[in-house]
Amino acid sequence: MSKGVMFMKENRIICISREFGSGGHELGEHLSEKLGIKLFDSEIITKVAELGNVPEDFVEEQGEVRDFRGFLGVMPSGHVAADITRDFVVTSEKLFALQSIAIRQMAKDEGSCIFVGRCADVILQNQAECISVFVHSPLEDRIQRIMDLRQITEKEARKLIKRTDRERASYHNYYTKIKWGHPSNYHLVLNMGKLGMENAVDLISYYVER
Repeated sequence: MSKGVMFMKENRIICISREFGSGGHELGEHLSEKLGIKLFDSEIITKVAELGNVPEDFVEEQGEVRDFRGFLGVMPSGHVAADITRDFVVTSEKLFALQSIAIRQMAKDEGSCIFVGRCADVILQNQAECISVFVHSPLEDRIQRIMDLRQITEKEARKLIKRTDRERASYHNYYTKIKWGHPSNYHLVLNMGKLGMENAVDLISYYVER
């Protein structure tokens, strides 16, 4: 992997969408190190839980899944998201609204940063400095990666990949009305099986610095 922090133009936001097992999160970590900007991951969960007054594990469990059982919460008076509702059941729609608020706030406060998943590419699409990337990889490569990471069988990995990709696509398509993974919706579409991690990092770094 290329070493050293590179100079980058101010207020560059990189939003990475990814097929499950393609290495999208790892790509975000390497970009964060190379470009010297923050990668938001678990912080999004913490922020959404704070805004919705619900447990972090509840937010984390929902991930990028469209349909789930609601959670009863109470919105504190004067809360930043108080316009959504006060005493309420957290539905999938309300959780997405809170997530959108959290991502916009974090991007505004941080300036240059990286988001992985959670429809950040669409939530922030009207910001001129936002660059969207879709990461994919051959199925067999993804299966092997998930087998190694999760210590599961090939059959289990294949099933998990199929289910997770389906959930991510359904979630993204429902809330954004934009087709998940369609090349025309992204600045860059990268095949990690062809490029490899180091080349992918270098390519995105070059693009955001141009």
